[in-house]
Amino acid sequence: MRSNIADTSITLLAVDNSARSTSQIAVLGSGRVGKSSILQQYLNGGFSNAYTEPVEDIYPKPYDINGKRRFVDYMDTAGNIYFPAMRKIYISKAKGFVLVYSICDSRSFEEVQKLWNEIKSVRENNLSIPCVIVGNKLDEENKRQVETFAALEWVYRDNLGGCFI
Repeated sequence: MRSNIADTSITLLAVDNSARSTSQIAVLGSGRVGKSSILQQYLNGGFSNAYTEPVEDIYPKPYDINGKRRFVDYMDTAGNIYFPAMRKIYISKAKGFVLVYSICDSRSFEEVQKLWNEIKSVRENNLSIPCVIVGNKLDEENKRQVETFAALEWVYRDNLGGCFI
């Protein structure tokens, strides 16, 4: 299923996009926290359990806003970004962020906090940047390492209130 979706995205990207109005949303987090699955569920209504680590997949989605066609490019990033310069590019270009951690992996939660700190250091007016924090893998509640209260406490302490799923 994933390969068909990727092929569709590549075909869509081949269209001349020079005149279209585009915003980018970067989906960031550690490897294997479910970033790609969340995106696939949102964009296509389903996902595959097969794991393939993206290098960078871009999924354009059209929206009609006030009678105008606008596109959002969802950037599905590699969780194990080996090049810090790549991460800085995502952070500097994106209009918004989805930061994903696994409730079963406390290190992934720590990584999301580091990512938010990096976003704040790279971007001015960080309070105006749309950012959603997602605790994923609720189906593995019995393996939970990150308590909801701890995540909510951090979200509110860092002025991300109302942006936690």
